[in-house]
Amino acid sequence: MMAAVASLVVVTIVLRCLWLWQPERQLLLHQAHLRAAVENRNWGRVGALIDPAYSDRWGYTRETGLRDARQWLGQFFALTITAEKADDRLTPGGGTVTERWRMDGTGTAAAGMVMDRVNAVRAPFTFQWKHGSWKPWEWTLVRVDNPELEISPGYGDQ
Repeated sequence: MMAAVASLVVVTIVLRCLWLWQPERQLLLHQAHLRAAVENRNWGRVGALIDPAYSDRWGYTRETGLRDARQWLGQFFALTITAEKADDRLTPGGGTVTERWRMDGTGTAAAGMVMDRVNAVRAPFTFQWKHGSWKPWEWTLVRVDNPELEISPGYGDQ
C-alpha cells in the first residue's frame, strides 16, 4: 500500500514538473517574475533575470539599466505594475512577450514623472528572452524595446 502511494506521489510530481517546464509556460512565468521583481524593486532578483549580455536600442547594458532603474524606481514609496498582454511567442532559443505596462503608485515628484512617461506610451513593450541551457527553468532577458519610448542612458545622472 505504501509503495502505491509513494509511486502515485512521484508520478504526480513528475507530471507537475513536465507541465510547469513547458517552454511557453516558463516564458510567461519568467515575464511575471520580472514584473513582480521590478514592482517590488527587488534588484537582486531583477539582476538575476537579466542576461549578462543584455543590450537595447537605448544603449543600456545590464549594469547601466539596473543602475538607472534603481535610481528612478527608487523614487516610489509604493508601485503597482499592471500588464496588458498583447502577444507571446516562442522563438528558436527563447521567446518574446509583448505587453503594455501601466504604472501606478506613490512617491516623489520623480516617481510621478516616471509614471507619466511610461503610461503615455501607447505601443507595447517587447521583451526578448533567451532559454540558456538544457535546464527548462533557465531563461534570461536579453532585450527590451518600445518604438515610442525615448530614453538616454544616464538620464538620471543629469
